[in-house]
Amino acid sequence: MLSINDELTMVEILAVLVGIAITWAIYFGSDKAELPGEATEPDPAIPDETFKVEGRTLE
Repeated sequence: MLSINDELTMVEILAVLVGIAITWAIYFGSDKAELPGEATEPDPAIPDETFKVEGRTLE
């Protein structure tokens, strides 16, 4: 059986590890994010892609 101090230490360590995991999950691959001003503008001569909507819609 763990003492109170051991349990608190374990909770603190787990909280730090969860924080690191959440931070990694947020920032993983963020270097590929599209920043303002870096987006390519579509060619106005090419029409927008169309797709067939099946089922219920809100329109």
